Amino acid sequence: MASIAKRDNGQWRARYRDAACKEHARHFPRKVDAQRWLDEVTSAVVTGSYVDPKASRVLVGEWARQWLDGKANLKPSTRDRYSSALTTHVLPRWATTRLGDITHAEVQAWVSALVASGLAPASVHKVHRVLSMLLALAVKDGRLARNPAVGIDLPRGRAS
Repeated sequence: MASIAKRDNGQWRARYRDAACKEHARHFPRKVDAQRWLDEVTSAVVTGSYVDPKASRVLVGEWARQWLDGKANLKPSTRDRYSSALTTHVLPRWATTRLGDITHAEVQAWVSALVASGLAPASVHKVHRVLSMLLALAVKDGRLARNPAVGIDLPRGRAS
């Protein structure tokens, strides 16, 4: 259920309940803005793409540790490679960024910067794959509606 009400201070308060029956509210200076926000949220709930805003506030650095710790099926050598990619390339750029704040354009710019720094195409592919896998887990966990690392233009050259 969603509603909009005018407050004593002139602001418009838009409220809704998510699938877990938790209430969420935001305040807007104009009623039309409140209605637009409610329409967007309602559409996301109905289509199944709704993500609780608090769930996507986790920092990439925290999420990366959780992701790597949960990879029980990895050989030790693979775990070491993933850990190295995280430590060397992913976390220096993304550790203090919230999951929900990562955009496709920022990931593309990061990949382009890796290429410009002289990193081999195969290495860029591997580092991008690590970021993409940890963001894919965030999608599966309901922390992101979609993976912003999908569809990135990668350099030519095969990942080995």
